[in-house]
Amino acid sequence: MKPTDPLFIYEFEGVLPDETFDFQADFLAHWREGDQTFLFFSKSQEASLPLFQKDHPELVWVRSHQLSYQDWQGGEWAEGLSVGKLRFVPPWKPASDPAVPLVIRMDPGVVFGSGQHPTTRDSLQALLWVYDRDCPKKVLDLGTGSGILSLASAKLGAQMILACDWNPACVRTAQRNVALNHLESLITVKEGLAEEFIREPADLLLANLHFAVLRDVIAEKAFYEKSWVILSGLLRSEYGQIKDRLSYSGFNLLKEWESDQTWFTLLGRNRGSL
Repeated sequence: MKPTDPLFIYEFEGVLPDETFDFQADFLAHWREGDQTFLFFSKSQEASLPLFQKDHPELVWVRSHQLSYQDWQGGEWAEGLSVGKLRFVPPWKPASDPAVPLVIRMDPGVVFGSGQHPTTRDSLQALLWVYDRDCPKKVLDLGTGSGILSLASAKLGAQMILACDWNPACVRTAQRNVALNHLESLITVKEGLAEEFIREPADLLLANLHFAVLRDVIAEKAFYEKSWVILSGLLRSEYGQIKDRLSYSGFNLLKEWESDQTWFTLLGRNRGSL
């Protein structure tokens, strides 16, 4: 998507169980948020909306929105992003900076993960810190969003990455970005809850998640079998609880990042893997 491309967003009460509907090439994303559904399109669907609602009586239309892709992303993604030696470039921009050796082509679409949010940037900083000192081969990325952390892991040397997200829009977007970078042999994207995938073996766990989900994830025994963990998405009021839990549960807290005195990211190493 280009910055000036239009977005047409349709908001419904209710959960759409699948994507069996057919909007052809105009359809962009199916966003699931609690008991609400958001459908994103590149063209207006006002004419086909009545038929869609007839086929899906479980959904109640609430409202429609129209804005540009640039406005949706806060106007910040159009030029891409650099974090250390990583350079994330939109598909419509040339990769022209020879000083940045690791270039990743990426379109975050309508989902979280353009790199502009502090939790994503700090997670990338943590990832660079780890790969400057070690080279985890198996990576588990919970709440992958656009796939940005999985893409960076692959570029830094990971050989097997499982990227997971409960939101169908995120799964669709991450798969597209994996293909855009020809990394299908390294990254697998699956749909599902973080708690469903925490038992997957991994040397490095990436978890940029809501606090309630992260709290459930670290309650699982399998969490403490990972060698490295990068945890983000934490507000100040939540950060202390997660930090204390890690400190008393076999992890050395090696580094932390704080942004805007609001968002926190933690990096831990399992004492058993030292």
